[in-house]
Amino acid sequence: MSAQTVQPVWRHGLSVFGEVKYPAGFAHFDYVNPQAPTGGRARQIAVGTFDNFNMVVAGVKGALAAGIELTSDALMTPALDEVSTQYGLLAESVAYPADFSSAIYRLRPNAKWHDGNPVTVEDVIFSFEAFKLNDPRYAAYYRHVAKLAQSDEHEVTFYFDQPGNRELPQIVGQINVLSKFWWEGVGNAGDKRDITRTTLAPPLGSGPYRVKEFVAGRSIVYERVKDYWGRDLNVNVGQNNFDELRFEYFRDSALAIEAFKADHVDWRTETSAKDWATAYDYPAISDGRVIKEEFPIRSRGIMQAFVFNLRRDQFKDPRVRASVQPRPRF
Repeated sequence: MSAQTVQPVWRHGLSVFGEVKYPAGFAHFDYVNPQAPTGGRARQIAVGTFDNFNMVVAGVKGALAAGIELTSDALMTPALDEVSTQYGLLAESVAYPADFSSAIYRLRPNAKWHDGNPVTVEDVIFSFEAFKLNDPRYAAYYRHVAKLAQSDEHEVTFYFDQPGNRELPQIVGQINVLSKFWWEGVGNAGDKRDITRTTLAPPLGSGPYRVKEFVAGRSIVYERVKDYWGRDLNVNVGQNNFDELRFEYFRDSALAIEAFKADHVDWRTETSAKDWATAYDYPAISDGRVIKEEFPIRSRGIMQAFVFNLRRDQFKDPRVRASVQPRPRF
C-alpha cells in the first residue's frame, strides 16, 4: 500500500515520550478546579520595559509586552502535569505518518477571532511564515519544515525536510496563530500595518484575554473575553478565571521584590536561590499575610547552574570544570 493511500490516524494530543495521560474527550486537566469562580483582578510583576505588541519581531526588535501571548491561541497547549505533551487548542486533532515526515493539523470549525470571524488555515500559514522569516530564533526552530500548505478546508499540512524526527509534529503545533486579515489591514489612522515592525496597536486575537489599557513601558491591563470561543474546551476548563490581569513594570528584580513586599502585586515567582533564602524575612511572612511556598514541578526541571562552553579550550579539560564550585551571589 502506498503512503498516499494510508488513512491518517487522528490524535487529540501528542507526547514525545509515548502515550498521553488524558484520553480523548477528557473533562479537564487534573490540576485545575473546574468549579473555580471567575472575577476579580490579579496584579503581577514584569521587569524592564515594553514598547511592542508584535510577537513576530519580539526576538529582534522592541521589548514585547508581558502577557501578550494570552491574546492569541496556539494550535496546541501543554499539559502542566506531563513531560513534553500537548493537547489540541485551535486544532481539534493532529495526524502524522509513521516516519514523522509530515504533520496534518485540523482546525476547530468554531475557533474565532475576537471580532467573530473564523480562524482559518490561511491564518496558520501566514503566521508560520511570518515567524520563520522575521525572527532568527524561529528560523532555527522551524528549519526542518520544508513547506506547509492547505490540504482541506480546515486542515494544514506541514512537510518536513527529512523523516525520523518525532518531535517535529509537536514543534509546529506550538505556534501562536495571528490574524492575517488584521495584520494585512490598516490601522485607525489609515496606515498599513506591517508584521515586520513593532507596534503598540493592540492586535486582534483569538485567546482568552484582550488588551484593555496600557501605559507604554509602565503597565498593561488585559480583560477576560467573556464570549471567548474556547472557554468550555477541556484544555481551558478551570483556567483564565480573572476578569483582569494587570502587569506592573519594575526596573529590576530587586525593585520587584520590594513592590511585592509593599503589596503592589499579588504573587511572585522566585527563581533566585539567594533571594529565596534571604529576601523574604519580613513581618507579612511571619504573621501569615504572605505565604511562601515551594511548588514541585514534575513535568519540567528548574535549576540554577553553570553551563560550560566545551568548544573553548580552557573548559575542555574535565579537571578544570570539576574545580569550579558554585558560590553565593551577593
